[in-house]
Amino acid sequence: MEEPKEISNTNSESEEEAQVDFSELIENYSIKTAETGTHIEGKIIDVINNKIIVDIGQKTEGILDKEEIIDWDGNLKYNIGDTITVVCKNINLKHGYITVSQKQVAVEEGWNNVKRAYEKGTPVAGRIVEFADDKKGFKVDMGVTMYLPLSQVDIKKVKNPRGLLGKEYEFKVTRLNSREMSGVVSRRTIMEEERQGQIDELFDSLKVGDLVKGVVTTITDYGAFINIGAVDGLVHRDNISYGRVNHPKEKLRKGDEIEARVLEIDKGSGRISLGIKQKSPDPWIDIEKKYPVGKRMIARVTKTVDFGAFIELEEGVEGLLHISDLTWEGKPNSVEEYVAVGDKLWVQVIEIKPEDKKIKLGLKQLEMRPEEKYIENHQDGDVVEGIVKKVLKSRVFVGLEKGVEGVIKISDISYFRIDTPDEFFKEREKIEAMILSKTLDSNYKIKLGTKQLSDNEWHDFFAAHRARSIIPIKIKKVAEQGISVEISKNIEGFVRINEVNEKRLTFEEIKEKYKTGDSRDALILQTEPGKKRIYLSFKALERKKEREEIEKYSKSASDKVTTIGDLFENAIDKNK
Repeated sequence: MEEPKEISNTNSESEEEAQVDFSELIENYSIKTAETGTHIEGKIIDVINNKIIVDIGQKTEGILDKEEIIDWDGNLKYNIGDTITVVCKNINLKHGYITVSQKQVAVEEGWNNVKRAYEKGTPVAGRIVEFADDKKGFKVDMGVTMYLPLSQVDIKKVKNPRGLLGKEYEFKVTRLNSREMSGVVSRRTIMEEERQGQIDELFDSLKVGDLVKGVVTTITDYGAFINIGAVDGLVHRDNISYGRVNHPKEKLRKGDEIEARVLEIDKGSGRISLGIKQKSPDPWIDIEKKYPVGKRMIARVTKTVDFGAFIELEEGVEGLLHISDLTWEGKPNSVEEYVAVGDKLWVQVIEIKPEDKKIKLGLKQLEMRPEEKYIENHQDGDVVEGIVKKVLKSRVFVGLEKGVEGVIKISDISYFRIDTPDEFFKEREKIEAMILSKTLDSNYKIKLGTKQLSDNEWHDFFAAHRARSIIPIKIKKVAEQGISVEISKNIEGFVRINEVNEKRLTFEEIKEKYKTGDSRDALILQTEPGKKRIYLSFKALERKKEREEIEKYSKSASDKVTTIGDLFENAIDKNK
Protein backbone atom coordinates (compact mmCIF):
# COMPACT_ATOMS: atom_id res chain seq x y z
CA MET A 1 0.00 0.00 0.00
CA GLU A 2 1.26 3.46 -0.92
CA GLU A 3 1.95 5.87 1.89
CA PRO A 4 -0.93 8.26 2.37
CA LYS A 5 -0.51 11.86 1.40
CA GLU A 6 -1.07 14.63 3.89
CA ILE A 7 -4.46 14.31 5.56
CA SER A 8 -6.54 17.24 6.68
CA ASN A 9 -8.83 16.91 9.62
CA THR A 10 -12.43 18.01 9.67
CA ASN A 11 -11.75 21.55 10.89
CA SER A 12 -11.50 24.44 8.39
CA GLU A 13 -7.75 24.59 8.69
CA SER A 14 -5.91 25.18 5.49
CA GLU A 15 -3.84 22.48 3.88
CA GLU A 16 -0.63 24.12 4.95
CA GLU A 17 -1.70 24.30 8.59
CA ALA A 18 -2.68 20.67 8.46
CA GLN A 19 0.79 19.55 7.49
CA VAL A 20 2.57 17.98 10.42
CA ASP A 21 6.16 17.23 10.79
CA PHE A 22 5.87 13.72 12.21
CA SER A 23 9.61 13.57 12.74
CA GLU A 24 9.28 16.32 15.33
CA LEU A 25 6.41 14.50 17.05
CA ILE A 26 8.49 11.39 17.27
CA GLU A 27 11.12 13.35 19.09
CA ASN A 28 8.53 14.72 21.55
CA TYR A 29 6.39 11.56 22.11
CA SER A 30 7.16 7.93 22.55
CA ILE A 31 4.85 5.77 20.33
CA LYS A 32 3.52 2.55 21.69
CA THR A 33 4.36 0.45 18.70
CA ALA A 34 2.15 -2.45 17.76
CA GLU A 35 3.62 -5.51 16.18
CA THR A 36 2.97 -6.12 12.52
CA GLY A 37 0.23 -8.70 12.01
CA THR A 38 -1.36 -7.94 15.37
CA HIS A 39 -5.15 -7.82 15.46
CA ILE A 40 -6.32 -4.55 16.94
CA GLU A 41 -9.80 -3.36 17.78
CA GLY A 42 -10.41 0.21 16.74
CA LYS A 43 -13.10 2.81 16.20
CA ILE A 44 -13.74 4.67 12.95
CA ILE A 45 -13.36 8.35 13.65
CA ASP A 46 -13.25 9.92 10.22
CA VAL A 47 -13.45 9.34 6.47
CA ILE A 48 -11.16 11.43 4.34
CA ASN A 49 -11.27 10.91 0.59
CA ASN A 50 -10.31 7.27 0.02
CA LYS A 51 -8.92 6.71 3.56
CA ILE A 52 -10.60 5.65 6.77
CA ILE A 53 -9.16 7.04 10.01
CA VAL A 54 -9.30 4.44 12.78
CA ASP A 55 -8.53 5.09 16.44
CA ILE A 56 -6.49 2.03 17.43
CA GLY A 57 -5.46 3.22 20.89
CA GLN A 58 -2.03 4.48 19.84
CA LYS A 59 -0.51 7.95 19.79
CA THR A 60 -1.37 7.94 16.13
CA GLU A 61 -4.36 6.61 14.23
CA GLY A 62 -4.53 3.73 11.88
CA ILE A 63 -5.05 4.43 8.19
CA LEU A 64 -7.40 1.98 6.40
CA ASP A 65 -7.96 1.86 2.64
CA LYS A 66 -11.62 2.75 2.02
CA GLU A 67 -11.96 0.05 -0.72
CA GLU A 68 -11.62 -2.66 1.93
CA ILE A 69 -14.93 -1.84 3.59
CA ILE A 70 -17.07 -0.97 0.56
CA ASP A 71 -19.91 -3.40 -0.24
CA TRP A 72 -21.06 -4.63 -3.68
CA ASP A 73 -23.23 -1.55 -4.17
CA GLY A 74 -20.35 0.86 -3.43
CA ASN A 75 -21.53 1.80 0.08
CA LEU A 76 -19.46 1.72 3.25
CA LYS A 77 -20.13 -1.31 5.37
CA TYR A 78 -19.49 0.73 8.57
CA ASN A 79 -20.27 4.21 9.87
CA ILE A 80 -18.18 6.69 11.87
CA GLY A 81 -18.23 5.49 15.45
CA ASP A 82 -18.44 1.79 14.55
CA THR A 83 -15.88 -0.54 16.13
CA ILE A 84 -14.01 -2.81 13.77
CA THR A 85 -11.16 -5.29 14.00
CA VAL A 86 -8.11 -4.59 11.89
CA VAL A 87 -4.66 -5.99 11.53
CA CYS A 88 -1.52 -3.92 11.73
CA LYS A 89 0.26 -4.00 8.40
CA ASN A 90 2.92 -1.30 8.48
CA ILE A 91 4.25 1.11 11.12
CA ASN A 92 5.81 4.25 9.65
CA LEU A 93 7.89 5.80 12.44
CA LYS A 94 9.32 8.43 10.15
CA HIS A 95 5.94 9.91 9.30
CA GLY A 96 4.18 8.73 12.45
CA TYR A 97 1.23 6.63 11.16
CA ILE A 98 0.20 3.03 11.04
CA THR A 99 -1.49 1.36 8.05
CA VAL A 100 -4.08 -1.23 8.94
CA SER A 101 -6.22 -3.72 7.00
CA GLN A 102 -9.70 -5.00 7.66
CA LYS A 103 -9.74 -7.24 4.59
CA GLN A 104 -6.97 -9.42 5.94
CA VAL A 105 -9.01 -9.97 9.07
CA ALA A 106 -12.02 -10.82 6.91
CA VAL A 107 -9.94 -13.29 4.89
CA GLU A 108 -8.73 -15.04 8.00
CA GLU A 109 -12.22 -15.15 9.48
CA GLY A 110 -13.68 -16.25 6.15
CA TRP A 111 -11.19 -19.05 5.75
CA ASN A 112 -11.87 -20.26 9.27
CA ASN A 113 -15.62 -20.19 8.59
CA VAL A 114 -15.15 -22.07 5.34
CA LYS A 115 -12.97 -24.73 6.97
CA ARG A 116 -15.42 -25.15 9.82
CA ALA A 117 -18.36 -25.45 7.42
CA TYR A 118 -16.49 -28.00 5.31
CA GLU A 119 -15.60 -30.13 8.31
CA LYS A 120 -19.11 -30.06 9.73
CA GLY A 121 -20.93 -30.18 6.40
CA THR A 122 -22.92 -27.06 7.20
CA PRO A 123 -23.90 -24.25 4.81
CA VAL A 124 -21.93 -21.02 4.71
CA ALA A 125 -23.05 -17.65 3.35
CA GLY A 126 -21.37 -15.99 0.41
CA ARG A 127 -21.88 -13.43 -2.35
CA ILE A 128 -21.49 -14.12 -6.10
CA VAL A 129 -19.17 -11.27 -7.10
CA GLU A 130 -17.95 -11.94 -10.64
CA PHE A 131 -17.46 -14.49 -13.37
CA ALA A 132 -14.56 -16.88 -12.95
CA ASP A 133 -11.66 -16.61 -15.34
CA ASP A 134 -12.76 -19.75 -17.22
CA LYS A 135 -16.26 -18.30 -17.75
CA LYS A 136 -17.67 -21.62 -16.59
CA GLY A 137 -18.54 -20.47 -13.12
CA PHE A 138 -18.40 -17.63 -10.60
CA LYS A 139 -16.19 -16.23 -7.86
CA VAL A 140 -17.94 -16.25 -4.51
CA ASP A 141 -16.84 -13.92 -1.72
CA MET A 142 -16.92 -15.66 1.67
CA GLY A 143 -14.12 -13.57 3.16
CA VAL A 144 -12.00 -15.77 0.94
CA THR A 145 -12.77 -16.27 -2.73
CA MET A 146 -14.33 -19.64 -3.62
CA TYR A 147 -15.21 -21.12 -7.01
CA LEU A 148 -18.84 -21.88 -7.92
CA PRO A 149 -19.27 -24.00 -11.11
CA LEU A 150 -22.22 -22.95 -13.26
CA SER A 151 -23.68 -26.47 -12.95
CA GLN A 152 -23.80 -26.06 -9.16
CA VAL A 153 -25.73 -22.80 -9.09
CA ASP A 154 -29.22 -24.27 -9.30
CA ILE A 155 -31.14 -27.51 -9.82
CA LYS A 156 -32.47 -26.13 -13.08
CA LYS A 157 -30.44 -24.73 -15.93
CA VAL A 158 -29.52 -21.08 -15.32
CA LYS A 159 -30.97 -19.03 -18.17
CA ASN A 160 -29.46 -15.66 -17.10
CA PRO A 161 -26.10 -16.14 -15.34
CA ARG A 162 -25.36 -12.39 -15.29
CA GLY A 163 -28.44 -11.83 -13.18
CA LEU A 164 -26.80 -13.76 -10.33
CA LEU A 165 -23.97 -11.25 -9.85
CA GLY A 166 -24.21 -9.53 -6.47
CA LYS A 167 -26.70 -12.10 -5.09
CA GLU A 168 -26.10 -13.61 -1.64
CA TYR A 169 -26.86 -17.28 -1.02
CA GLU A 170 -25.86 -20.13 1.25
CA PHE A 171 -23.47 -22.68 -0.19
CA LYS A 172 -22.07 -26.10 0.65
CA VAL A 173 -18.25 -26.35 0.59
CA THR A 174 -17.43 -29.41 -1.52
CA ARG A 175 -13.62 -29.10 -1.86
CA LEU A 176 -10.80 -27.10 -0.16
CA ASN A 177 -7.20 -26.24 -1.00
CA SER A 178 -5.59 -25.13 2.27
CA ARG A 179 -2.32 -24.13 0.70
CA GLU A 180 -3.98 -21.67 -1.68
CA MET A 181 -6.85 -20.88 0.66
CA SER A 182 -9.38 -21.68 -2.08
CA GLY A 183 -12.04 -24.23 -2.82
CA VAL A 184 -15.25 -25.16 -4.59
CA VAL A 185 -18.77 -24.51 -3.33
CA SER A 186 -22.24 -25.63 -4.45
CA ARG A 187 -25.65 -24.08 -4.04
CA ARG A 188 -27.31 -26.94 -5.90
CA THR A 189 -26.35 -29.43 -3.20
CA ILE A 190 -28.25 -27.43 -0.58
CA MET A 191 -31.23 -27.06 -2.89
CA GLU A 192 -31.28 -30.80 -3.58
CA GLU A 193 -31.11 -31.60 0.12
CA GLU A 194 -33.93 -29.15 0.81
CA ARG A 195 -35.92 -30.55 -2.07
CA GLN A 196 -35.42 -34.12 -0.88
CA GLY A 197 -36.65 -33.09 2.53
CA GLN A 198 -39.72 -31.51 0.95
CA ILE A 199 -40.24 -34.61 -1.19
CA ASP A 200 -40.07 -36.90 1.84
CA GLU A 201 -42.49 -34.65 3.67
CA LEU A 202 -44.83 -34.57 0.69
CA PHE A 203 -44.80 -38.36 0.21
CA ASP A 204 -45.41 -38.88 3.92
CA SER A 205 -48.40 -36.56 3.85
CA LEU A 206 -50.04 -37.82 0.63
CA LYS A 207 -52.31 -40.81 0.18
CA VAL A 208 -54.15 -42.26 -2.81
CA GLY A 209 -57.45 -40.49 -3.33
CA ASP A 210 -56.31 -37.09 -2.03
CA LEU A 211 -57.18 -33.99 -4.03
CA VAL A 212 -54.17 -31.76 -4.72
CA LYS A 213 -53.70 -28.42 -6.46
CA GLY A 214 -50.85 -27.69 -8.81
CA VAL A 215 -49.59 -25.87 -11.88
CA VAL A 216 -49.00 -27.38 -15.33
CA THR A 217 -45.25 -27.27 -16.01
CA THR A 218 -44.79 -29.48 -19.07
CA ILE A 219 -47.06 -30.96 -21.75
CA THR A 220 -46.03 -34.02 -23.76
CA ASP A 221 -47.74 -36.32 -26.25
CA TYR A 222 -48.56 -38.81 -23.50
CA GLY A 223 -49.65 -36.45 -20.74
CA ALA A 224 -48.93 -33.39 -18.61
CA PHE A 225 -46.67 -32.80 -15.59
CA ILE A 226 -48.22 -30.93 -12.68
CA ASN A 227 -46.08 -29.32 -9.99
CA ILE A 228 -47.71 -30.03 -6.63
CA GLY A 229 -44.87 -28.72 -4.46
CA ALA A 230 -41.64 -30.66 -4.21
CA VAL A 231 -42.33 -32.90 -7.19
CA ASP A 232 -44.17 -32.97 -10.48
CA GLY A 233 -46.98 -35.49 -10.77
CA LEU A 234 -47.97 -36.98 -14.14
CA VAL A 235 -51.49 -36.81 -15.49
CA HIS A 236 -51.58 -39.38 -18.28
CA ARG A 237 -53.54 -38.45 -21.39
CA ASP A 238 -56.15 -41.12 -20.58
CA ASN A 239 -56.75 -39.56 -17.16
CA ILE A 240 -57.33 -35.99 -18.33
CA SER A 241 -60.94 -36.44 -19.37
CA TYR A 242 -63.56 -39.15 -19.76
CA GLY A 243 -63.96 -37.80 -23.29
CA ARG A 244 -61.70 -38.21 -26.31
CA VAL A 245 -58.29 -36.53 -25.89
CA ASN A 246 -56.15 -36.74 -29.03
CA HIS A 247 -53.43 -34.60 -27.41
CA PRO A 248 -53.16 -33.17 -23.87
CA LYS A 249 -52.77 -29.64 -25.24
CA GLU A 250 -56.42 -29.81 -26.30
CA LYS A 251 -57.38 -29.62 -22.62
CA LEU A 252 -54.38 -28.09 -20.81
CA ARG A 253 -51.96 -25.19 -21.16
CA LYS A 254 -48.61 -24.57 -19.48
CA GLY A 255 -49.17 -22.46 -16.38
CA ASP A 256 -52.76 -23.62 -15.84
CA GLU A 257 -53.71 -24.04 -12.18
CA ILE A 258 -55.61 -27.30 -11.78
CA GLU A 259 -56.94 -29.69 -9.19
CA ALA A 260 -56.32 -33.42 -9.53
CA ARG A 261 -56.78 -36.63 -7.59
CA VAL A 262 -53.84 -38.80 -6.47
CA LEU A 263 -54.08 -42.17 -8.24
CA GLU A 264 -50.76 -43.82 -7.40
CA ILE A 265 -47.72 -43.09 -5.21
CA ASP A 266 -44.32 -44.69 -5.77
CA LYS A 267 -41.96 -43.31 -3.15
CA GLY A 268 -39.09 -45.50 -4.35
CA SER A 269 -39.03 -43.92 -7.78
CA GLY A 270 -40.37 -40.58 -6.62
CA ARG A 271 -43.35 -40.77 -8.99
CA ILE A 272 -46.90 -39.66 -8.41
CA SER A 273 -49.74 -40.41 -10.83
CA LEU A 274 -52.60 -37.94 -10.94
CA GLY A 275 -56.00 -37.90 -12.56
CA ILE A 276 -58.23 -34.96 -13.45
CA LYS A 277 -61.24 -36.91 -14.70
CA GLN A 278 -61.33 -38.92 -11.46
CA LYS A 279 -62.60 -35.83 -9.62
CA SER A 280 -66.07 -36.66 -10.97
CA PRO A 281 -67.99 -39.97 -11.34
CA ASP A 282 -67.60 -42.08 -14.47
CA PRO A 283 -70.36 -40.96 -16.86
CA TRP A 284 -70.76 -44.57 -18.08
CA ILE A 285 -72.33 -45.58 -14.77
CA ASP A 286 -76.02 -46.41 -15.41
CA ILE A 287 -75.50 -45.40 -19.04
CA GLU A 288 -78.44 -47.55 -20.21
CA LYS A 289 -80.83 -45.38 -18.20
CA LYS A 290 -79.51 -42.15 -19.72
CA TYR A 291 -79.30 -43.44 -23.29
CA PRO A 292 -81.75 -46.33 -23.80
CA VAL A 293 -82.04 -47.96 -27.22
CA GLY A 294 -84.34 -45.83 -29.36
CA LYS A 295 -83.51 -42.52 -27.69
CA ARG A 296 -82.97 -39.63 -30.09
CA MET A 297 -80.84 -36.57 -29.34
CA ILE A 298 -78.66 -33.83 -30.84
CA ALA A 299 -74.93 -34.58 -30.52
CA ARG A 300 -71.60 -33.30 -31.88
CA VAL A 301 -69.27 -35.05 -34.34
CA THR A 302 -65.78 -35.26 -32.80
CA LYS A 303 -63.92 -37.42 -35.32
CA THR A 304 -64.44 -39.07 -38.70
CA VAL A 305 -62.76 -42.29 -39.86
CA ASP A 306 -63.10 -44.54 -42.89
CA PHE A 307 -65.71 -46.72 -41.21
CA GLY A 308 -67.82 -44.01 -39.57
CA ALA A 309 -67.90 -41.04 -37.21
CA PHE A 310 -67.51 -40.66 -33.44
CA ILE A 311 -70.30 -38.66 -31.82
CA GLU A 312 -69.98 -37.04 -28.36
CA LEU A 313 -73.21 -37.43 -26.39
CA GLU A 314 -71.67 -35.74 -23.33
CA GLU A 315 -68.15 -35.26 -22.01
CA GLY A 316 -66.72 -38.73 -21.62
CA VAL A 317 -69.44 -40.52 -23.59
CA GLU A 318 -68.97 -41.15 -27.30
CA GLY A 319 -70.92 -43.33 -29.67
CA LEU A 320 -70.04 -44.70 -33.10
CA LEU A 321 -72.11 -43.77 -36.12
CA HIS A 322 -71.13 -46.52 -38.55
CA ILE A 323 -70.96 -45.71 -42.26
CA SER A 324 -73.67 -48.32 -42.87
CA ASP A 325 -76.06 -46.38 -40.62
CA LEU A 326 -75.75 -43.06 -42.43
CA THR A 327 -78.36 -43.65 -45.14
CA TRP A 328 -80.77 -46.26 -46.49
CA GLU A 329 -79.48 -45.61 -50.02
CA GLY A 330 -76.61 -48.09 -49.89
CA LYS A 331 -73.09 -47.62 -48.55
CA PRO A 332 -71.72 -44.07 -49.10
CA ASN A 333 -68.39 -43.54 -50.85
CA SER A 334 -67.15 -41.62 -47.81
CA VAL A 335 -68.36 -40.56 -44.37
CA GLU A 336 -67.69 -36.89 -45.19
CA GLU A 337 -70.52 -36.96 -47.74
CA TYR A 338 -72.91 -36.86 -44.78
CA VAL A 339 -71.10 -35.55 -41.66
CA ALA A 340 -68.06 -33.44 -40.71
CA VAL A 341 -66.16 -32.78 -37.48
CA GLY A 342 -67.97 -30.16 -35.44
CA ASP A 343 -71.40 -30.87 -36.93
CA LYS A 344 -74.33 -31.10 -34.54
CA LEU A 345 -76.97 -33.56 -35.71
CA TRP A 346 -79.83 -35.75 -34.58
CA VAL A 347 -78.89 -39.39 -33.95
CA GLN A 348 -80.62 -42.41 -32.47
CA VAL A 349 -79.26 -45.02 -30.06
CA ILE A 350 -79.56 -48.38 -31.82
CA GLU A 351 -77.31 -50.54 -29.62
CA ILE A 352 -75.54 -50.17 -26.27
CA LYS A 353 -72.88 -52.33 -24.54
CA PRO A 354 -72.15 -50.79 -21.09
CA GLU A 355 -69.54 -53.41 -20.20
CA ASP A 356 -67.48 -52.47 -23.28
CA LYS A 357 -68.36 -48.75 -23.06
CA LYS A 358 -69.75 -48.83 -26.59
CA ILE A 359 -72.82 -47.12 -28.00
CA LYS A 360 -73.93 -47.63 -31.58
CA LEU A 361 -75.76 -44.71 -33.15
CA GLY A 362 -77.80 -44.36 -36.30
CA LEU A 363 -78.69 -41.48 -38.60
CA LYS A 364 -80.79 -43.29 -41.16
CA GLN A 365 -82.94 -44.76 -38.37
CA LEU A 366 -84.50 -41.33 -37.91
CA GLU A 367 -86.38 -41.95 -41.17
CA MET A 368 -88.78 -44.74 -42.17
CA ARG A 369 -86.96 -47.68 -43.70
CA PRO A 370 -87.40 -48.15 -47.47
CA GLU A 371 -88.75 -51.64 -46.72
CA GLU A 372 -91.34 -50.13 -44.37
CA LYS A 373 -92.42 -47.64 -47.03
CA TYR A 374 -92.61 -50.48 -49.59
CA ILE A 375 -94.72 -52.77 -47.42
CA GLU A 376 -97.12 -49.93 -46.64
CA ASN A 377 -98.05 -49.89 -50.32
CA HIS A 378 -98.59 -53.66 -50.64
CA GLN A 379 -100.78 -56.36 -49.15
CA ASP A 380 -100.37 -60.00 -48.19
CA GLY A 381 -100.72 -62.12 -51.31
CA ASP A 382 -99.53 -59.44 -53.74
CA VAL A 383 -97.42 -60.86 -56.53
CA VAL A 384 -94.33 -58.72 -57.19
CA GLU A 385 -91.39 -58.86 -59.57
CA GLY A 386 -87.73 -58.76 -58.58
CA ILE A 387 -84.17 -59.65 -59.53
CA VAL A 388 -82.38 -62.53 -57.80
CA LYS A 389 -79.38 -60.89 -56.07
CA LYS A 390 -77.94 -63.77 -54.10
CA VAL A 391 -78.59 -67.50 -53.77
CA LEU A 392 -77.54 -69.10 -50.49
CA LYS A 393 -78.00 -72.62 -49.15
CA SER A 394 -81.10 -71.78 -47.14
CA ARG A 395 -82.54 -68.66 -48.76
CA VAL A 396 -82.64 -66.41 -51.78
CA PHE A 397 -82.35 -62.59 -51.70
CA VAL A 398 -84.42 -60.68 -54.22
CA GLY A 399 -84.04 -57.00 -55.09
CA LEU A 400 -87.49 -55.45 -55.39
CA GLU A 401 -86.51 -51.79 -55.86
CA LYS A 402 -83.67 -49.46 -54.81
CA GLY A 403 -82.85 -50.05 -51.16
CA VAL A 404 -85.53 -52.76 -50.76
CA GLU A 405 -84.80 -56.47 -50.58
CA GLY A 406 -86.99 -59.49 -50.09
CA VAL A 407 -86.04 -62.96 -48.93
CA ILE A 408 -87.39 -66.38 -49.95
CA LYS A 409 -86.69 -69.14 -47.44
CA ILE A 410 -85.95 -72.58 -48.86
CA SER A 411 -89.18 -73.83 -47.28
CA ASP A 412 -91.17 -71.28 -49.31
CA ILE A 413 -89.67 -72.23 -52.67
CA SER A 414 -91.44 -75.54 -53.17
CA TYR A 415 -94.07 -77.65 -51.41
CA PHE A 416 -91.64 -80.56 -51.66
CA ARG A 417 -88.32 -80.86 -49.92
CA ILE A 418 -85.40 -79.50 -51.94
CA ASP A 419 -81.68 -79.67 -51.19
CA THR A 420 -80.66 -76.25 -52.43
CA PRO A 421 -82.35 -73.15 -53.91
CA ASP A 422 -80.06 -73.10 -56.92
CA GLU A 423 -82.21 -75.91 -58.36
CA PHE A 424 -84.82 -73.20 -58.95
CA PHE A 425 -82.99 -69.81 -59.09
CA LYS A 426 -80.00 -68.19 -60.78
CA GLU A 427 -78.49 -64.84 -59.82
CA ARG A 428 -79.63 -61.82 -61.92
CA GLU A 429 -82.69 -63.81 -63.01
CA LYS A 430 -86.02 -61.96 -63.09
CA ILE A 431 -88.70 -63.75 -61.07
CA GLU A 432 -92.14 -63.36 -59.59
CA ALA A 433 -92.84 -63.94 -55.90
CA MET A 434 -95.70 -63.51 -53.47
CA ILE A 435 -95.62 -61.21 -50.41
CA LEU A 436 -96.28 -63.49 -47.45
CA SER A 437 -96.55 -60.93 -44.62
CA LYS A 438 -96.85 -57.21 -43.85
CA THR A 439 -94.28 -57.79 -41.10
CA LEU A 440 -90.57 -57.57 -41.96
CA ASP A 441 -88.23 -60.31 -40.88
CA SER A 442 -85.52 -59.82 -38.24
CA ASN A 443 -83.17 -58.40 -40.89
CA TYR A 444 -85.80 -55.99 -42.21
CA LYS A 445 -86.40 -57.98 -45.40
CA ILE A 446 -89.76 -58.47 -47.17
CA LYS A 447 -90.99 -62.04 -46.63
CA LEU A 448 -91.56 -63.68 -50.05
CA GLY A 449 -92.55 -67.08 -51.41
CA THR A 450 -92.70 -68.72 -54.81
CA LYS A 451 -94.44 -71.99 -54.01
CA GLN A 452 -97.57 -70.00 -53.13
CA LEU A 453 -97.79 -68.86 -56.77
CA SER A 454 -98.80 -72.41 -57.72
CA ASP A 455 -101.75 -72.64 -55.31
CA ASN A 456 -104.31 -72.10 -58.11
CA GLU A 457 -102.62 -74.66 -60.29
CA TRP A 458 -102.69 -77.16 -57.43
CA HIS A 459 -106.37 -76.42 -56.87
CA ASP A 460 -107.17 -77.00 -60.51
CA PHE A 461 -105.16 -80.20 -60.55
CA PHE A 462 -106.94 -81.69 -57.54
CA ALA A 463 -110.28 -80.71 -59.04
CA ALA A 464 -109.47 -82.48 -62.28
CA HIS A 465 -107.76 -85.61 -60.99
CA ARG A 466 -108.92 -88.28 -58.63
CA ALA A 467 -107.36 -91.45 -57.29
CA ARG A 468 -106.80 -94.20 -59.97
CA SER A 469 -106.24 -91.50 -62.61
CA ILE A 470 -103.31 -92.07 -64.92
CA ILE A 471 -101.10 -89.02 -65.65
CA PRO A 472 -97.83 -88.41 -67.51
CA ILE A 473 -94.78 -87.59 -65.34
CA LYS A 474 -91.05 -86.96 -65.64
CA ILE A 475 -88.61 -88.58 -63.22
CA LYS A 476 -86.72 -85.92 -61.20
CA LYS A 477 -84.85 -87.82 -58.54
CA VAL A 478 -84.32 -91.42 -57.44
CA ALA A 479 -83.70 -92.04 -53.75
CA GLU A 480 -83.81 -95.04 -51.43
CA GLN A 481 -87.20 -93.89 -50.10
CA GLY A 482 -88.70 -93.52 -53.53
CA ILE A 483 -88.82 -91.50 -56.73
CA SER A 484 -89.71 -87.79 -56.99
CA VAL A 485 -91.52 -86.97 -60.20
CA GLU A 486 -92.52 -83.76 -61.97
CA ILE A 487 -96.14 -83.47 -62.95
CA SER A 488 -95.80 -79.85 -64.12
CA LYS A 489 -93.38 -77.02 -63.46
CA ASN A 490 -95.02 -76.29 -60.10
CA ILE A 491 -96.53 -79.66 -59.19
CA GLU A 492 -94.61 -82.70 -58.00
CA GLY A 493 -95.58 -86.20 -56.99
CA PHE A 494 -93.89 -89.06 -55.18
CA VAL A 495 -93.62 -92.78 -55.85
CA ARG A 496 -92.83 -94.75 -52.70
CA ILE A 497 -90.16 -97.40 -53.10
CA ASN A 498 -92.67 -100.25 -52.67
CA GLU A 499 -94.79 -98.78 -55.48
CA VAL A 500 -92.03 -98.71 -58.06
CA ASN A 501 -92.07 -102.26 -59.44
CA GLU A 502 -93.71 -105.63 -58.88
CA LYS A 503 -90.36 -107.35 -58.87
CA ARG A 504 -88.04 -107.03 -55.97
CA LEU A 505 -85.36 -104.92 -57.62
CA THR A 506 -82.25 -103.67 -55.88
CA PHE A 507 -81.69 -99.93 -55.52
CA GLU A 508 -79.01 -100.08 -58.22
CA GLU A 509 -81.42 -101.88 -60.55
CA ILE A 510 -84.10 -99.28 -59.86
CA LYS A 511 -81.68 -96.44 -60.74
CA GLU A 512 -80.79 -98.25 -63.93
CA LYS A 513 -84.41 -98.85 -64.93
CA TYR A 514 -85.83 -95.44 -63.80
CA LYS A 515 -83.44 -92.72 -64.91
CA THR A 516 -83.69 -89.01 -64.15
CA GLY A 517 -85.38 -87.18 -67.01
CA ASP A 518 -87.29 -90.23 -68.28
CA SER A 519 -90.91 -89.61 -69.12
CA ARG A 520 -93.61 -92.24 -68.44
CA ASP A 521 -97.08 -92.64 -66.99
CA ALA A 522 -98.03 -93.20 -63.35
CA LEU A 523 -101.22 -94.02 -61.50
CA ILE A 524 -102.50 -91.69 -58.77
CA LEU A 525 -102.86 -93.68 -55.57
CA GLN A 526 -103.71 -90.87 -53.11
CA THR A 527 -104.04 -87.07 -52.98
CA GLU A 528 -103.82 -84.73 -49.98
CA PRO A 529 -104.89 -81.26 -51.20
CA GLY A 530 -104.35 -79.59 -47.82
CA LYS A 531 -100.71 -80.69 -47.77
CA LYS A 532 -100.16 -80.45 -51.51
CA ARG A 533 -99.28 -84.14 -51.66
CA ILE A 534 -99.74 -86.54 -54.58
CA TYR A 535 -98.70 -90.18 -54.19
CA LEU A 536 -98.26 -92.23 -57.39
CA SER A 537 -97.51 -95.83 -58.37
CA PHE A 538 -95.78 -97.49 -61.31
CA LYS A 539 -96.58 -100.95 -59.92
CA ALA A 540 -100.32 -100.31 -59.67
CA LEU A 541 -100.36 -99.01 -63.23
CA GLU A 542 -98.73 -102.22 -64.46
CA ARG A 543 -101.32 -104.34 -62.62
CA LYS A 544 -104.13 -102.31 -64.09
CA LYS A 545 -102.75 -102.80 -67.57
CA GLU A 546 -102.49 -106.54 -66.95
CA ARG A 547 -106.12 -106.76 -65.87
CA GLU A 548 -107.19 -104.75 -68.87
CA GLU A 549 -105.32 -107.17 -71.16
CA ILE A 550 -106.98 -110.16 -69.54
CA GLU A 551 -110.37 -108.59 -69.92
CA LYS A 552 -109.62 -107.81 -73.56
CA TYR A 553 -108.64 -111.39 -74.35
CA SER A 554 -111.65 -112.65 -72.46
CA LYS A 555 -114.02 -110.64 -74.67
CA SER A 556 -112.25 -111.64 -77.90
CA ALA A 557 -112.61 -115.35 -77.13
CA SER A 558 -116.25 -115.24 -76.03
CA ASP A 559 -117.40 -116.63 -79.42
CA LYS A 560 -115.02 -119.64 -79.21
CA VAL A 561 -115.05 -122.55 -76.84
CA THR A 562 -112.11 -121.97 -74.76
CA THR A 563 -110.92 -123.54 -71.59
CA ILE A 564 -109.66 -121.63 -68.65
CA GLY A 565 -106.23 -123.10 -69.29
CA ASP A 566 -106.21 -121.64 -72.80
CA LEU A 567 -107.02 -118.17 -71.48
CA PHE A 568 -104.14 -118.28 -69.01
CA GLU A 569 -101.71 -119.49 -71.69
CA ASN A 570 -102.73 -116.67 -74.01
CA ALA A 571 -102.32 -114.08 -71.20
CA ILE A 572 -98.87 -115.40 -70.31
CA ASP A 573 -97.74 -115.36 -73.94
CA LYS A 574 -98.98 -111.79 -74.32
CA ASN A 575 -97.15 -110.66 -71.25
CA LYS A 576 -93.92 -112.20 -72.55
